[in-house]
Amino acid sequence: MTSSNLNRRRFLLLVGSGLAVGGAAYTYARGVRFPLLHFAGAGPVDHWSVDGIGVVVKGAVFQSVEPDGLRLRAFVPEPEVKMRGDGRAAMRIVLENLHPNARLTVNRAETGGQSVVEEQRDNLTRTITVKPTGGNETGISWRFPNPERYRFAAIGDSGGGTELRWVLKRASALGADFLIHLGDIYYEKGDFDRASINLNTADIPTYAAIGDHDFSKGWRALYPKFHRLIGPSNWVFSLGGVEFVNFDTAAHFFPTARGRRAQILQNLAQVGSGDSVRDRVAVTHTPLSDPDPERNHALSRPAAARWLRERLLASGTRRLLAGNIHIKAEFDDRGLHTYIAGQGLAHADLIVDRPYAEILVGDVEPGQTVRYQWKPLNMPVEAHCSARIMRVLDALERPELKARLRKLCS
Repeated sequence: MTSSNLNRRRFLLLVGSGLAVGGAAYTYARGVRFPLLHFAGAGPVDHWSVDGIGVVVKGAVFQSVEPDGLRLRAFVPEPEVKMRGDGRAAMRIVLENLHPNARLTVNRAETGGQSVVEEQRDNLTRTITVKPTGGNETGISWRFPNPERYRFAAIGDSGGGTELRWVLKRASALGADFLIHLGDIYYEKGDFDRASINLNTADIPTYAAIGDHDFSKGWRALYPKFHRLIGPSNWVFSLGGVEFVNFDTAAHFFPTARGRRAQILQNLAQVGSGDSVRDRVAVTHTPLSDPDPERNHALSRPAAARWLRERLLASGTRRLLAGNIHIKAEFDDRGLHTYIAGQGLAHADLIVDRPYAEILVGDVEPGQTVRYQWKPLNMPVEAHCSARIMRVLDALERPELKARLRKLCS
């Protein structure tokens, strides 16, 4: 073999080794999700340019390009939008998932006297039109109607169809200002599209965790549609001194202490360190422990569960809301009081033939920690209109109820 061939082989070996080391370092820094084996996302895109107008958004995800603007979906109660243009064009933004009584505010100092031309309200959706003054930045935001005193509801595992519609209706009837959905909106084809309709026609906004069923089906990725129609995998917002932190447990993550999820948990302020965070509500889909160890439907990697628990406890977080297990339960998980509210499908009601499922409600009062209580979900039989419930009734050998449901759901 000639020296030139040896040198060439050495060069290729060095290049290959360098790429392998660089790839491993990049993977370690970003984090990898599996079984799909993809890099963990850094979070939603927060800036766009449309017709010469730059838009920066905090607390909303991009859905689509609309005539003369954008359609966005808020994943926090108080989103913010900033725009900068040359003054020749107007920007139209459609923003979904706002509280019906959220109040629009305009930063006059930034706008140079330019104000919002129009705001139209349609249930949870606002349409605004802004014409930025040339060279100036137009800043607009929405303020939650009563951030010091409010109620929220929490439940997961509802699917996206008629059960979700009832969950939203029941949460509103209980006086909730918003719903925290604990994941698993997708169970069957079309659930994300059905969920989008149900969420946008509800009386209250929804902020959702991503569930394992929302993340993938086998090796088919579902999460991009969840991110577009529902929201990001991780989010944080504060409201009246209470901080809500949603961290992703929908799929395995390696290494545990990398990626957007880890950044959020590592940057949490200490609860009680100031007026800004007097209490924290941690939200995820898969609980870190299962109260029934024989069932063991908790996070399957004990080391990951331990790291997540330690990060929460180190920041003074003492409450975790989770779904995944289709039960109602609360228990102490080594100092982290865990509520499992996974009865969004209310299948237990059909099994025991009486109202059984419950929804968790949290009350926020000035200067107080969140007060939790369970309320009956009271899901009517006609809310169980899905192909999956028919399969459940076949397994339970309940042909009479199946026939009744078919008639009601027709």
